[in-house]
Amino acid sequence: MKLFLPNNVFTQILINNIPKEIEIIFRPSSLLSKDLEIFTQAVSLIPSLDLINHRTFFASSKIGISFDGLLSNSYFYFIEDQKKFEKIFLQGDVSINEFILSKILFEEKYSSQIDLILDTKTDFLTNQNYIVCGDDNFKKNYFHKGISFADEIADLLNLPFVNYLFVSQDKDQLIEFQNLFSDLDLKIENSLSSSLERIGFNFEAKNFIIENIGSVYYEVTENEVDAFNELIKLIYYHGIVDDMFDVKFL
Repeated sequence: MKLFLPNNVFTQILINNIPKEIEIIFRPSSLLSKDLEIFTQAVSLIPSLDLINHRTFFASSKIGISFDGLLSNSYFYFIEDQKKFEKIFLQGDVSINEFILSKILFEEKYSSQIDLILDTKTDFLTNQNYIVCGDDNFKKNYFHKGISFADEIADLLNLPFVNYLFVSQDKDQLIEFQNLFSDLDLKIENSLSSSLERIGFNFEAKNFIIENIGSVYYEVTENEVDAFNELIKLIYYHGIVDDMFDVKFL
């Protein structure tokens, strides 16, 4: 079985619990759904809102990655004392989630219509606002200056932010894959220290992740299914999609 994953600390923590016989292929978040169009029997962990454009995919009702606290795969970094927002620069492993949800968030929270600009540079300019996606937040110790993207979205929904879902075009393959896991959140907490040693972040980043891992959920429960359905309602009300649709959770 081929398994496509984004390469970030949260998937690196997960792979300790994935059987060795599964072939793991790391890909940018923006390409994960496209890979499934070619490898139709593979399983992939995709940004959740990719399902807008891939409604035939089956989604796991057992495992994914959701957040509702300070720990996040993406962080906002704002100019100090700023009251009006116009441009936000995006760096790192950017996905459809950041594009869509940041626009909604700024409209809801700041009554601002923002322009999003992809930025391939690796450094910050002090006179710009940023969203940084992926491990640069931890490798460069940015996170302690940032605002958790996941926390902001969870606060908007009053539910966890379902960031990634395991999906496949092949129903049987997805069922087989998700049945490999049980008590995943507990197993991840028990193996967290060894996972972080392998990843090699500095002490401050590792300690922050350990202290806040309780706000990360690898198991999908009814709560996460409800949360994702509320996310779909949110983008519908903001005119991102023309119709409501049901995700094919297994």
